[in-house]
Order: sequence, then structure tokens, then C-alpha cells
Amino acid sequence: MMFMDQTLEEFIKNVNSKELPGGGSISALTALLGVGIGNMSFYLTEDKKSFKALDEKTQQEIKSHVDRLTEIIEELKGKMVEDTKSFDSVLQAYKLPKETDEEKAYRKKMIADGYIIATESPMSSARIMMEALELVKQIAKYIDKYAITDLLASAYLLHSSMKSVMLNAKINMKQLGDSTKVSEEITALEDKSEVLLREIEEVSYKKIGEV
Repeated sequence: MMFMDQTLEEFIKNVNSKELPGGGSISALTALLGVGIGNMSFYLTEDKKSFKALDEKTQQEIKSHVDRLTEIIEELKGKMVEDTKSFDSVLQAYKLPKETDEEKAYRKKMIADGYIIATESPMSSARIMMEALELVKQIAKYIDKYAITDLLASAYLLHSSMKSVMLNAKINMKQLGDSTKVSEEITALEDKSEVLLREIEEVSYKKIGEV
């Protein structure tokens, strides 16, 4: 993975330029950092008496959520790279010849197909981020009060990352023949994320008040 091979300084330099990565890749990065700090809040909790007092089934359920979140980190790493490639098909399609009617028709089809890919890629990332936010919500009530701010930071990062990555889908879907389905999914994800964030905030601020 090209980004994974860069130093932090090299990566920041590229972000602060005309070079890749773009918004989709950065959204995937902030999301995976959010997942990581959410997991950290669990690691700071698992040795506490309050966690050990939970029944074995509940402990295992929480750990399974954290295991899945760890898998999601790897998936989001892949999304960082995928995003840089997702618009390539559109750019290449625009370079196709358009002298004859056949060439024009083929070019038009390839541009349309390219925009389908360029729309689906950020939507796929958004779905992964939504799953992560749902899992963070599931573990929130079990996190130690002294680690709850890390958990809440995780939720904020995931929420904002998902909204950010869907901006790419919103602009690319305008080139689709019928974007109704994508538009409806974006609205559903945005609405659900708002509900989840409010629920996580409620749990978190209650614990913060106990400190």
C-alpha cells in the first residue's frame, strides 16, 4: 500500500499539495484512527474491576465487537488506496477517442461505468464506517469513565469521516442516469449516524459527570 510505505512527514507533505491522497482517502484515515482510539478505550477498561465483574458472555460479546473493529481498521487501510484509484476509470474514459459514432457511444458508456465505480467506492467506505459507529455504540456503556472521552472521540471521528466520504458520492452520483437509490442510502446513513452519535454522547457525558 503506497500510503503505508510513507513516513508521516511524507504523507502530510502530500496532503498539503496537489498530489494524492484526496478527501476520500483522508476520510478513511480519520475513520480508522477513530476506530483505533475507540479500541484503546476498551484496552484501558478491560483490566478494571467493573469490566471483570461482568458475566463471561457479556465480556466475550464486547471483545468480539473489538475484534471486528480491529478488522475494520484493515479494511479502511484498503479503502485509503482504493479511493485514489476509484476515479481513474472516469479519467481514462474521457481520454477515449470520439471521432466516430461507435467511438462516441463506447466513450459515453465507459464514462457512465466509471462514475458508477466512483460513486460506489465512497458509499462502500461509508457503510464500513457506519458498522464501526454501531459497534462503538455497543461498547460505550461498558467503557471506564476515565477512558470514555477516547470512546467519544472515536464516535466523532467516525461520524465526521462518514459524512465527509459521502461528499464524493454526492457529487459523482449526479452523473448517474438515476441516482435515487444512492441519494436515499446517503440520507438513511446520515440520519442513522445522527441518532447513534446522540446515543453515544448521552452515555459518554453521563460517565464524564461521574468523574
